[in-house]
Amino acid sequence: MWEIGGTKFYEKDIDLLLSVYKKPTGISYVYLEPFMEIEKYYPVIKKFSDAQIHQHLYTNGTLATEEKLKELGEAGLDEIRFNLGASNCSDKVIKNIGIAKKYIENVGIETPMTPEFFEVFFEKKQAGLETKLDFINCAELHLNENNIYNYYGENMYISRLGYISPIWSRELTLKFMKIADEENWDLTVHDCSNYTKFARGLNLSSKEGMWFGASDYACEFSRIPYEVFLSILNDDNFKFLSEEELSDDYKPVLINY
Repeated sequence: MWEIGGTKFYEKDIDLLLSVYKKPTGISYVYLEPFMEIEKYYPVIKKFSDAQIHQHLYTNGTLATEEKLKELGEAGLDEIRFNLGASNCSDKVIKNIGIAKKYIENVGIETPMTPEFFEVFFEKKQAGLETKLDFINCAELHLNENNIYNYYGENMYISRLGYISPIWSRELTLKFMKIADEENWDLTVHDCSNYTKFARGLNLSSKEGMWFGASDYACEFSRIPYEVFLSILNDDNFKFLSEEELSDDYKPVLINY
């Protein structure tokens, strides 16, 4: 389950791992769509639940059914997070969020903030809130080598030499949170910004006794794609909070021949 299709760990190894290691504070099931083979997850979740380890699972929700959500709850899953944006706020997925709340204690939405998601979510806001979900995680969209050029020409920035994001993703999160506050939504809205993820990594490394300032927060590119920042540098309407003059070694030089 650590890697679908891999052969390093099996369900039977969980007892061994728990006997020789300090148990983790939590486990998340990420990356692949779990409902494609959700039956493999039930016994694994049950073992970690018996060890009193908090577990949460990510899904796009399109393959979820009431029977499968009930099985997850009975296995001991503590939390489920739906990427509602992956289905463009599908009515089916919104319905599944409500069903999940019947069987799983903590149910929420975790979706990268994009203009498309923002627009469609507010068209279906009432239906979403009526599911009685517990939280919405507003994830800042961070890009990788597979998708960054889909957004070429957008104003982007790099956070702590780590994630690269369009600046509108951060703006949409703040706008989303402001509306939730003004309308007094009965749920928690989390600000999952790039800085939040940086701070989360520091918190984890400190608890694991690593060296001061240890962090696994890093860039997802083998080479920083400097060209994607040309747009924001050429945007006269974008105002930087502070600017530093280039050192002489980096200033353009006019050479006369």
